[in-house]
Amino acid sequence: MDRKLRVTVSLFFVFLLGFIAIVLASEYINMEKIKVEYPDLSQDAYNFRKDSLMVWAIRLVLQFLIPFLFLTTRLSYRIRYFVENNRSLFITGLLYGIIFFIIMFLVNLPLDYYSSFYLRHKYGLSNQTLLRWVEVTLKGFVVNDLVLSFFIFIPFYFIYRSPRMWWLQLSFLVIPIIIFMVFVSPFVIDPIFNKYTSIEDDRLGQEITNLLHKAGIQDAKIYKVDKSKDTKTMNAYMTGIFHSKRIVLWDTTIDNLEESEVISITAHEIGHYVKGHIWKSIFFSILGTILILFLIYITSTWILSLSNGTFGIRKMYDIAAIPLLLLVFNFYSFLGMPITNYISRYMEVEADAYELALGEDRPSAISAMEKLYKESLGLPRPSNIFKIWYHTHPTLEERIEFYRNYPLD
Repeated sequence: MDRKLRVTVSLFFVFLLGFIAIVLASEYINMEKIKVEYPDLSQDAYNFRKDSLMVWAIRLVLQFLIPFLFLTTRLSYRIRYFVENNRSLFITGLLYGIIFFIIMFLVNLPLDYYSSFYLRHKYGLSNQTLLRWVEVTLKGFVVNDLVLSFFIFIPFYFIYRSPRMWWLQLSFLVIPIIIFMVFVSPFVIDPIFNKYTSIEDDRLGQEITNLLHKAGIQDAKIYKVDKSKDTKTMNAYMTGIFHSKRIVLWDTTIDNLEESEVISITAHEIGHYVKGHIWKSIFFSILGTILILFLIYITSTWILSLSNGTFGIRKMYDIAAIPLLLLVFNFYSFLGMPITNYISRYMEVEADAYELALGEDRPSAISAMEKLYKESLGLPRPSNIFKIWYHTHPTLEERIEFYRNYPLD
């Protein structure tokens, strides 16, 4: 490995550990301030936050360390060597992907169990049985990872055919996939994990239907999803476009909030659709994909040229380069998070404004938000650096302030 590459890698991991230290210090200082400002906040909220931060720090390190070790130990090269055996690119990619994702799954499994099962039971946030957790985890692995193995050969085919322009060709291929997933996910993927039941004929459904008519999107479907078997927290969302659009309310939301509060939350989700946030998200995803693939092309080519065969990889079209592409993708995704989350927070503010205009119920908007945070053991605000890097929504303090002071005509 070239000295320049060794220094770059070392500096990055030093930066990463420094970033984690700064965030943790900022978060702990912030929590001490919150204790003074909010003396009635439960100790569980602070303890849950501290445990969640530990998980975040470990996961962030593993996000880069695991693919890096796949490369430096030549494990990736050995897997490719084992599965290739004069097989076609498709079969080689499929077998490599299965082995690679199984290893990744097993390495991350203890932390996934601790964060998504143990911690949530420890703090009373989950109703999920261990058997149900295993079911959801395995389904997620099959849908998100194993299915992806069937398509691993595609980028490497483009890299082989067009070493300099593959990133642009692949970008054009990703565009219809992004749009396709927006259409298909509500009908095909979501029901794999939970049961969706129409509530259009219920009293609440009729109230939401009136709201949809008022917003001019009366053809949207209204569903309840049985999230109570997984969690005690609450949520709602609107997904799909054209005839696939639907409002989905978690049953925990319906069961734990007043009807007026549910209507207020629904108005917020309608705001996302009316304001074109789904289409804007698709547009930004496409732009981000093109940019990231270009940066991956530049950076991975540079890394490979300076590796001097250390990874056992000489060409970018080698299937064994998957951890390299993943490592670089994670790097640029990490750097881009402040931008993507700023856009997300801006859209949330727009949806909050629309919620007040459509629902015309300021008190319910405030009380619903306070209950959502209380039931999920959320803090009124994170540290500034954590907010900038990771928060997709404004803080509770910001949203309550907005609800109270936003002018209504």
